[in-house]
Amino acid sequence: MLNKALRLVRVYHDLTQADVAERVGLSKSYVSEIESGDKNISLAVLEKYSTAFDIPMSSLMLFAEQINGGGKADAVRAYVADKALKMLDWVATISEYRSAGK
Repeated sequence: MLNKALRLVRVYHDLTQADVAERVGLSKSYVSEIESGDKNISLAVLEKYSTAFDIPMSSLMLFAEQINGGGKADAVRAYVADKALKMLDWVATISEYRSAGK
């Protein structure tokens, strides 16, 4: 879920993966692997995104994977995060559609 959130941050800001890589101080291939879910996202990487995009770490952590045995609170957090991702994805789609002049 976190990888999708970071991709949507990039799409929202209308940036390429290379743009994000430069902004957060990572390689383009690393950003690509993060967004595709092939790399685990460390707290250090989250901190870079938080600083580069002026997003509170707590907001990014909302999308972190479910903790084993987290109980109801974790289930609610996962539900809210999933709904927020769907909404952000919809906003990004509308934005891309408008940018294309359709």
